[in-house]
Amino acid sequence: MKKGILIFSLLIAAAATVLICYMLVQEVSHKKSRPDIPDLENNRIVRMFNAQIDRQIQNHTQNVMYPGYIPESRQNTILYLQAIQSIESYTRYGVGSTHPRNYLELRITFHDHTVANHVYTGHSCSGYTSGCLLMKAEMKNGQATRIFTNGQEKKGSPEWIIPSLDLIHMT
Repeated sequence: MKKGILIFSLLIAAAATVLICYMLVQEVSHKKSRPDIPDLENNRIVRMFNAQIDRQIQNHTQNVMYPGYIPESRQNTILYLQAIQSIESYTRYGVGSTHPRNYLELRITFHDHTVANHVYTGHSCSGYTSGCLLMKAEMKNGQATRIFTNGQEKKGSPEWIIPSLDLIHMT
């Protein structure tokens, strides 16, 4: 009788261990779906993106609302933007994930081929709400030349994407 209880207990423990391992593997390994890849070119966003870059440079380097910047800050910001080749946003676990810490992150590639991965934006993306807008902006001389998206911008008005544009280029 004790031997049967021991075997039954070991089987239950083994099944629980397998179930926990399966859940952990499912959470960590996810497959990218169609909305996770910004590969649809959208030329209309380029003008909006560049306007937001100009507005943010003005606001953060020559505005009384942001005091304390050194006089060279405007030129340093422009030089930094000119060094960027591309900026791509992505989520940790995919656009459709319901994981609680599915943050939007950036991958910034510079003209000297160095890459800054996992740049934290503080913006969360949840599969419970409408999908996040993912973008890849190809840059030249501090301005966007081409922008690719995952198509989420077509689900709302053009003004809806302005916060996403701010997240991408001023992080």
